[in-house]
Amino acid sequence: PAAPWGSVVRNSVELYRRGDLFQAFAALKDSNGDRKAPAFHAYRALLYLTSGRAAEAESDLEIAISLDPGYSYAFALKSILALVQNRKDLALDLADKAVSLNSTSPAALIALSYVQQARFDLDGALANIRKAADSEPRDGLVWARLSELQLSKGELSTALETAREAVLRNPGLARTQTVLGFAYLAQIRIEESKKAFSKAIRFDQTDPLPRLGLGLALIRDGDLKEGRTEIEIAAMLDPNNSLIRSYLGKAYFEEKQDEKAAKELALAKELDPRDPTPWFYDAIRKDTINRPVEALKDLQKSMQLNDNRAVYRSRLLLDQDLAARSASMGRIYNDLGFQQRALVEGTKSLDADPSSFSTHRLLADSYASLPRHEIARVSELLQSQLLQPVNINPIQPQLAEAKLYFLQNTGPMAPSVNEYNTLFNRNRLAFLGSTILGERDNIGEEVVHSAVLGRVSYSVGQFHYQDSGFRDNNDLSRDIFNTFIQASPDPRTSVQAEYRNTFSERGDRDVRFDLKNFNSSTRTDNELQSIRFGLHHIFSSNSEVIGSFIHADGDVTNKTDVPTSMPGFTLNSQASADTAGNMGEIQHIFRSRRFRLISGAGYLDQDIESKRLFTLSPSFFTIPATTSERQVTHGNFYAYSQVDLPANFTWTLGLAGDFLDLGSENYDQISPKFGVTWTPVPSTTFRGAIFRSFQRPLLTQQTIEPTQVAGFNQLFDDQQAAGTDTWRQGVGVDHKFSDTLFGGLEFSRRDIDVLINATVISVGSSTPSSSYCIAAWEENLMRAYLYWAFHPRLSATIEFQYEELKRDQNPDYYDLITTYRLPFGVNYFHPNGFFVKLKPTVVFQKGRFLGVNSDTYLPGEDTFVTLDASLGVLLPGRWGVISLEARNLFDQSYNFQDTDPANPTISPRRLIFLRYTISF
Repeated sequence: PAAPWGSVVRNSVELYRRGDLFQAFAALKDSNGDRKAPAFHAYRALLYLTSGRAAEAESDLEIAISLDPGYSYAFALKSILALVQNRKDLALDLADKAVSLNSTSPAALIALSYVQQARFDLDGALANIRKAADSEPRDGLVWARLSELQLSKGELSTALETAREAVLRNPGLARTQTVLGFAYLAQIRIEESKKAFSKAIRFDQTDPLPRLGLGLALIRDGDLKEGRTEIEIAAMLDPNNSLIRSYLGKAYFEEKQDEKAAKELALAKELDPRDPTPWFYDAIRKDTINRPVEALKDLQKSMQLNDNRAVYRSRLLLDQDLAARSASMGRIYNDLGFQQRALVEGTKSLDADPSSFSTHRLLADSYASLPRHEIARVSELLQSQLLQPVNINPIQPQLAEAKLYFLQNTGPMAPSVNEYNTLFNRNRLAFLGSTILGERDNIGEEVVHSAVLGRVSYSVGQFHYQDSGFRDNNDLSRDIFNTFIQASPDPRTSVQAEYRNTFSERGDRDVRFDLKNFNSSTRTDNELQSIRFGLHHIFSSNSEVIGSFIHADGDVTNKTDVPTSMPGFTLNSQASADTAGNMGEIQHIFRSRRFRLISGAGYLDQDIESKRLFTLSPSFFTIPATTSERQVTHGNFYAYSQVDLPANFTWTLGLAGDFLDLGSENYDQISPKFGVTWTPVPSTTFRGAIFRSFQRPLLTQQTIEPTQVAGFNQLFDDQQAAGTDTWRQGVGVDHKFSDTLFGGLEFSRRDIDVLINATVISVGSSTPSSSYCIAAWEENLMRAYLYWAFHPRLSATIEFQYEELKRDQNPDYYDLITTYRLPFGVNYFHPNGFFVKLKPTVVFQKGRFLGVNSDTYLPGEDTFVTLDASLGVLLPGRWGVISLEARNLFDQSYNFQDTDPANPTISPRRLIFLRYTISF
């Protein structure tokens, strides 16, 4: 503060500016002549505040105000004191009072900026700190504060320039060097950040913040032990700082020192009960040591507290918590069996922030448990990859495949398993591997190596699965190879490339109502090679763009033997389709406090060459092959707006346009979108939607267009052709009865005009003709769930799923089907790592199904109970997990038509398998 100080107090101020708090206090002992000035008491209150002595600070501030009721600086400090005590309304009143008394006072404007930041008004905070910089342009501390707020807004380049200006004005201050270090760290300029933090430490040996920053920089550079040591020093310098304790707990977690991590996170919770961060970190820690019920409670607590703290992005950005935010909350929900709750949290979070890569991944993991959601799942995965920063997360080869054709979650690796939730994004190498051995000659393995090296990350993976099946000609063999690389040339821009090669060979994998209804000779070979390029660029804190370009070449061959009326002769049919195409998409995301806009466009160009060959065997004669070529093009645009008005309503209004050219036919469609989400109280959410959608041709079943409206999916795997027109209407409600009890209900209807391709081939002709007709399909869908974590070691689930499908001119194996499913679940978790999961499912199905060797649909129904079970153990030190699992444990025989044959959930015969996953 500016004041006519005597020489003694001026000396104390200089000592304070150099960071020598002890000597600054000592120098005041001989300053008796200044004790009648209000500025003296305000200055001493500042020293008390800096040393954490709030009571003494408040007493001095009361004296200063009594000596001068119009002293702006005292009100500014009093505002900061109220903010530290989490009295936000009082803090705002005091800051406004300080500014009203002196509108150009840097201290008053800085105080107001801190209050506005705590209230999530970063724009207002920035505006006021810029006024302070205009008022006092030579003060490096003001410029340092401006840099902090620019970091909070994600304006990384501007923040670095401002931090440099702060150092130019006051190069000898620890604070300016510290902020410069964090600005460098945010741009992954590690060596420069370490130099800045080291200078700050030399200037002030007692300041814990540069020690924390240096520790984070060392960890980002891959030196975990040295980084943890620096954070330990920071904790010793300020033992009551919850922020530092949280980061020390994270560091111990990374070193797999669980007891120390637990102690530090517990201390952080105690020191600042209103901070959500240690609760979130502790939730992740507890889940990795097989305590998911306790993890759920900590996760709920962190969500409840979230409004009490601007996340650490608003507190110098620090290490951006990239790894923590990317650690999928879905794993906790998945371990408990609470998949529907994960879906609820994912859709709510995505409505709030459509650019959150971790929320897109959470939604992708949640879709994995729902039938006919594979296109939506892999599309959300693509959006997550495009939005993600450079990180260590391995790219599992099977994740981006939409049609695996084996029983859900019986492959080498569960879809949501990642790197076991590392909490720091740091330079290192990682390995993730899994194997499976089952009783039906099930053999599978998936191996992924990934690394982070500065601004570059890469992942190389390989997947293999084979299964002899439960009947003749039910075998499957699948191989996937994947290479992924991502680079961030500057903090605002990320580019990536991915190469995938998949090959599969299978017999008749469809499960039909009558298990005897299968084709003993049908064989399908499928090979697809694709290369994808991605771009993510951030224009500002509320504007960014993603882009995707995919080139794919594929070959599908179907072979089957058809009996003839001539005894001993069989007609061999072979149909193949070679495809090659390009698909490009671009999307812009705009965010403001109460408005979001997602807009984009895309274009696809695909060449398809189809061949069909008939041979009569024993070799008698071959009918000349028929060949056709056609080009498919598709263009589209869309815009989805989300408006929060009033605050507890989110309105989704959108429009999409599709323009499809099939060569012989053109189909154009404009699709309106409407949805609403209402949260009357924090524990209850109502949803409603009505929208139209268009089945698009997709090269790899992936798109970056939004997959849902108000939580209702619009991308279904219906086996229908591109050009299909769908209307969907739905309502739903989700309620949290307590932190451990959740329930919800959803009902929707789909009216589908399916575009069916009828290809006519004349014997001896080489040019088959195609025609298209429209079939009317209807669907009624309902889901309900109740989840309860009723004991620290137990969770229970009950769900109800209703599906009624009506298929006009159906080319599949049913034209009317109604299915009721009632799955129960009980899960037990022991702190030593042992777990048991039991999931009986009651199924009732009735309908009209295609008979064996018949073109007639026959009525049928069946009721049965099937039991899935697993027991396993988490390996010590978060090294992995071993489990013995069973599907249809008692080998229950039943009649059941699977409506999602590419992603089956019920096993028609018992399957027991052993799975081992390791991560390091």
